[in-house]
Amino acid sequence: MKTFMILFLVGKDRPGIADDLSTFLYEREANIEDSRMAVMGGCFSVMTLFSCSPEQAEVIRADLGKLRDMEFEVSLHDAQDPASIPRKAELPLKVEVVSMDHPGIVRKVVHILRTHDVNIESLNTRILRAPLSGAPLFDLTIEAGIPSKEPIAAVKHDLETLATEENLDLVFTK
Repeated sequence: MKTFMILFLVGKDRPGIADDLSTFLYEREANIEDSRMAVMGGCFSVMTLFSCSPEQAEVIRADLGKLRDMEFEVSLHDAQDPASIPRKAELPLKVEVVSMDHPGIVRKVVHILRTHDVNIESLNTRILRAPLSGAPLFDLTIEAGIPSKEPIAAVKHDLETLATEENLDLVFTK
């Protein structure tokens, strides 16, 4: 039987953090199943789902101090085996929003998704620089699941209406 856990880690960015973390887990017989790692504001952030035996999970819990000694903030959480989670009947939605940066973009987009009971599976944002002017551009990418009972056209319509009101470039991808 495998145990699944999620490890959150953040620390000042430097080369080798992904190696340090993957080595830590590997040496404790854990397998990285899914992860997101990124530099944000001078810090390196990690969110990783891993599996291991229940005995090794206790070893990892006991050894978290070794990661803290490397000047990381760490938290560990129990998780479920992704294969055991029942899948809902959903239509996939992938959307990218690009706009001149201004407050409220994420809030307005995710609020529309919530009103349609859309489940966000992944949401990523970043600030880019416009090629000629260097002005800040906001880039938002969402992968989500629309419940089968919800008309996908209604979700897209509401997002397109917001895009018109807020001057957002909205692209639905497959």
